[in-house]
Amino acid sequence: MSEPRSPIQLSGIAGSTGVCHARAYVYRRRIDVVKTLVPPEHLDRELERLEAAITLTRQDILAAQKEALEKHGEKYAAIFESHLLMLTDPQFKPQMVRRLKAEKVNVESIVRETVDALQAAFSAIEDPYLRERAIDIKDVGDRLLRHLMGLDGPAKEIGDEPFVLLANEVTPSELLDFAKGKLRGVCLESGGVTSHAAILAGALGIPSVFGLVDLARVAHTGDSILVDTRQGGRVILHPAPDQISAITAPTEPPGTNPEVGGETTRDGVRLALGANIARVEELKLMTGRGIHRVGLFRSEFLFMESMDLPSEQFQESIYRQVVDAAPDMTVLRTMDIGSDKPVKYIPFPHEVNPAMGFRSIRFLLSRPDVLEPQLRAMVRAGDGRNCRIIFPMVSTPAELEAIAAIWKRVLDQISPSKPPEWGIMVEVPSAMFMMEQIARHTRYISIGTNDLLQFFYGIDRTNERLTDLANPLCIPFLRLLFYCVAAARGEGIKVGLCGEMAASPAGFLTLAGIGIEEMSMRPSAVTAMRRMIPKIILRDIVICVQELLAEGRQVDPAAEYARLFPDLAGDLKPV
Repeated sequence: MSEPRSPIQLSGIAGSTGVCHARAYVYRRRIDVVKTLVPPEHLDRELERLEAAITLTRQDILAAQKEALEKHGEKYAAIFESHLLMLTDPQFKPQMVRRLKAEKVNVESIVRETVDALQAAFSAIEDPYLRERAIDIKDVGDRLLRHLMGLDGPAKEIGDEPFVLLANEVTPSELLDFAKGKLRGVCLESGGVTSHAAILAGALGIPSVFGLVDLARVAHTGDSILVDTRQGGRVILHPAPDQISAITAPTEPPGTNPEVGGETTRDGVRLALGANIARVEELKLMTGRGIHRVGLFRSEFLFMESMDLPSEQFQESIYRQVVDAAPDMTVLRTMDIGSDKPVKYIPFPHEVNPAMGFRSIRFLLSRPDVLEPQLRAMVRAGDGRNCRIIFPMVSTPAELEAIAAIWKRVLDQISPSKPPEWGIMVEVPSAMFMMEQIARHTRYISIGTNDLLQFFYGIDRTNERLTDLANPLCIPFLRLLFYCVAAARGEGIKVGLCGEMAASPAGFLTLAGIGIEEMSMRPSAVTAMRRMIPKIILRDIVICVQELLAEGRQVDPAAEYARLFPDLAGDLKPV
């Protein structure tokens, strides 16, 4: 019997709040293969392993094709035909068999080198359709390697048990795939609290910790791990029994009772709260908390979870579910893809700085074949309802003009009885200085503090070494927000806000003091803010915030609010 290992305590950046204990699953995006010589008498066994892996891969692809046919129809199931054809291609299996016999090395290395060479060749082709097939080649190659190496993902590696995902980095689409299993927590070496992985982990209701350097090297799949982000980013590898028993995760998060609190301040001002959601599965959680407003529906996750562009009809059915669940108001955002949110069937060019590159509205305006079907689906779903449609990352008047033209064309095509209002997200500082141009087209903006922070400070928000610089409660950033609200009001534009800043009690109070009366956040934070709102005298908060901005002295807002407003002290802890 092996000796119990000593606990290893680690500290990182807390993303989403929670506590869990489970087994670790260490995820490495690229499957590492070591090349080894194989004795001649073992070559037949290697050939048998290759044949078995091909058979299992074919079964995987057929199962995926069947699921696509049932969920999305023949058009989407057809994309797997190329995967099946690759397994019988004369340049694929026969080439690997010839190389295996000639080079006498392990079959994994032959598969890796063959797939890499084919992928590189297709990636260099000018024709965009053929170039996109490089993604299919990688997918088939990874399936083969996983079968050869016994790496069938968390369900097979750690059994049908709860697990904590450990990785250097993970994309939102990968995180969504893991969430189909019993994912209980996320620990990453990179990233930060405003990364999309952190936001999605919060939406999934699981704790996440970032900046855990070398964790994926010291931990192994199957290790016991404890994650506790209730007071900082605490992670314990090989926790002792008493450490495990000391964490008692509540079965229901505090403050989930929708009857507790409200959205009206003591001096009678309504602060409208909405939920940020990415998947329709979150609607049940949202309505269970008594939330009837969606302040941001991140439609890109619908595209990221699909195997090909979702049909206009399928999109409309999803958007209708969201609008039906939020009768007070639904804000649908057109898809914000690119940067750290890739879509596997839409290849993006390699960019040195993708966060500031060809993404969001810049991509959508170049692809009306993608944008217009989405808009038609959104407009139909929101026709005659309390609904807005917003466009992300607008930064120039020319983009406003292009959006307005497409919007008119879409309305002409479907003739809605009462179309939703459209607006833009203010995430790029330049948008704050064109309010008069915005007012010519729309009377609504939504400030996206997560991206605005990184562009304002000139930082990469996924870089854990720069987390301290991304402080939304720093005086320069607060002055920027104050200017934006004042400029918008001067043009008669209504201002909403979505972002992690609003999910912090101190951030929420500061935003209310700046003059923002419509905020959106993760569902768990809504109930916490509702407990606090009835205790607030908003005019006092406004005076406090304006004095801080005028003086320019940097203080800890949470401590300052607790000192000036003792009734709020208990509500100012991180959510």
